[in-house]
Order: sequence, then structure tokens, then C-alpha cells
Amino acid sequence: MTGRKILIVEDNKMLAKLLAKKIQNVLSCEVELAFSMAEARAMLENGYFMAFVDLCLPDAPDGEVVDLVGEKFPTIVLTASNDVAKREEFMHKNILDYIFKESDDCIDQVLNSIDKLNRYAKTKVILAMAKLPERNALKKYLSQRLFQVFAAAHGEEARSYLQDNSDTKIIIADAKMPVVSGEEFLAEVRGDYNDDDLGVIILGDKDDSMEARVLKNGANDYLIKPLSKELFNCRLDRCLEDMRSKKIINSYNNLDRLSGLKNYYTFKAEVEDYLDEIADKDEEFAFAFLNIDALKHLNDEYGYNVGDDVIKICADEMRAETKGRDILGRYSGVEFGILLKNISQERAAKILSRIRVNIKNAGILINLNELFFTISIGVVFGHSGMEFDDLVQKASAALSQAKSNGRDRIEVCV
Repeated sequence: MTGRKILIVEDNKMLAKLLAKKIQNVLSCEVELAFSMAEARAMLENGYFMAFVDLCLPDAPDGEVVDLVGEKFPTIVLTASNDVAKREEFMHKNILDYIFKESDDCIDQVLNSIDKLNRYAKTKVILAMAKLPERNALKKYLSQRLFQVFAAAHGEEARSYLQDNSDTKIIIADAKMPVVSGEEFLAEVRGDYNDDDLGVIILGDKDDSMEARVLKNGANDYLIKPLSKELFNCRLDRCLEDMRSKKIINSYNNLDRLSGLKNYYTFKAEVEDYLDEIADKDEEFAFAFLNIDALKHLNDEYGYNVGDDVIKICADEMRAETKGRDILGRYSGVEFGILLKNISQERAAKILSRIRVNIKNAGILINLNELFFTISIGVVFGHSGMEFDDLVQKASAALSQAKSNGRDRIEVCV
């Protein structure tokens, strides 16, 4: 978060400096302090990412600073008061949240609120609600949190927004809308997106049957109208965090746990997706199998711990020499798959050669002795229109040729 600037308006100088120090140390944000409303007023042109303001200042005892700062930046109230009526009054103002600064987790709440605002800033949200006042209220809540909001009056308009913005993260839609209802739109969305890629929150009246139905059909949540700002933000946060956690878990499940590369099924699926993607393009790529020479002998002679280290070294060298766009996977126990995207034959050959040489020079220390090992690589230079099974057959043939010709070499299928 380096480069983000935070404003703290707080007359308790000890607390203000403590918060500033924590924010700087944990989040690497620049923090500026004001100890009065007058000081804050003079600093409003400094362009802050967000602000934390004390509800009761010497020159603004009734929360006047909230209106001043809240009109300019995303703002969170800091207060020592537990007055419920006062909280309700200020939650209706232009603020994100209300933090009780006497609580044990005050600092954690401040840090989490900055991290959360930063993480989801500019995230695309499609808001589809039939009634304009309700739509404007939720749009205001979302805009305060720096979401990029596309507001639609019905499902057909929301559908159009999604077609033009496939990177949308959240859809919030009325269950009942003209033209295309929220339920109908949900069914369409779930045909193309998983619930961790695109979250759908359905809004409606208290209706147990409808709530159960939309949740069964893939909605991430169902919220009963009317919605308070605080409850809406809490449920939205929970939806986003659940999606994030599920994405992490799914990513972990798609990996080979020893090498950290994609497992066979994920590797195959991603290669096939890539081939579909470039079907109508004139694009070259390289597909290769990397095989560890004599891994069974290494396991038998030195133990499986050594064999596991060999596998990890191979994976590390593959990652080091390739780009994030490329596809790497553990294809079998001794074999890795590599797909280098949009690359010339000459460039691909150099990358694969560096991987082979780097692995050959990487030793494992065993009882103060260094053990070296080698790999063989079979590669096919592909082009648009090729299929996965054809690539596997050609790369396997080239790999067999590399083994037959003495190992520790690269062979190209011609």
C-alpha cells in the first residue's frame, strides 16, 4: 500500500501518534495528523486515500468535522462515546464506519478498514434495482467504499453491463425486476461464472421460500430490504471475504502439493483453455515434457526425501525461467509439463536449455557430499489449431528420443 496517504483527525495526540505509527509500520502508508478541525480544514487539499476523524474535537464538539472531511474522502468515525442515538445519527452521514476507540481491538479495526478499502477499491459492481431511491442509496454506499458501480434499472440492462465488463466481481440485484428478474439473471450468471469468481447478492422482501430458492440456485447471499448501511456493508464484506477464501482454497486444491505447480487435471484444463483461446489467432507456442533422469534410482539409493528435494528443485527452476502467463504442471510422478505462450521457437529453445543447465548445476547436499542429477526434455513447437492430445503425443515422442540418445538433453519433435 506504499503511496497511500491517510489523514487522522484526533485531539488525543498519544492515540493519534500510536495509530500513525501502526499504520506506517504495518501497511507502509503515509500518515498525516491534525489535532483540531481548523488544522484538518487546512489539509483537505492534500488528497488522502481515507480519513479517521474524532467525533468530539475542541473546536468541533458535535461532530462537525465529519461533514467537513466526509464530503472529501472515505471517512471512518473514531469515538469514545457509546451513545446509540448518536451512532445512528452519524451512520446516516457520509461515513464508512464507526469505531469505538476505547475497545481492545480499535487498532486492528483501523488497520483492517484501510486494508479492506485498498483491496476492493475500483472493484466493479453491477447494481440492478427497479426503484430509483433504493438504487441511489446503495450506489452511494458502494461509491463511498470506492467501488466502480454500474447502476441498472432492470436485469436486461445489468446483463448488458456484464457483457461489457466481464471482470465484474459482484452483482447486487432485486429478486423481482422488470424485463429480466434477479432470479433469471442469477441463473444466467451461474451458467458462466462460479460463485468465487462472480458473487451474486439477491435483494428482496422477507420470503423464506424465495431466499431458499436463490441460495440453492447459486446466490452468495440474500438480503432483506430495507437495508441499513452498516448491515449492508457487513454482509457485502462477508461475501467478498468468503469468495476470496474459497478462491484460495480452490487454488490450493489445483496444485500439486510437493512441487507447488498445477496438478495434472488443472494443467490439462488450462492448456486446453489456451488452445481454445488462440484457435482463431496466428500464435506460436512451445509445449514440452520435462522428465527427471533416474529418479527411481535416486529414491532407492538415497531415500524419498532426496527424491522430493529433486522434484522441488526442478519446479523452482521452471518457475524462475518462465513467466506468470506460462502454464507449468506436474504431469506425473517424474514428469512435468510446460507450455510457453506466444513465443518464437528460438526463444523457447533458449528458455528450456537454461532450465536444463540450471537443474544440472543444482546440487543436493547429502552427508557433506553434493549430489547432482539431470533431466531430459521433449518439446514440440505448436501453433493455433493444434489439440492437446496431439501435443502430448509429439512431446512424448521427443522425450523418448531424448532418453534414447543418452538423457540430459533436449529433443524436438519434427
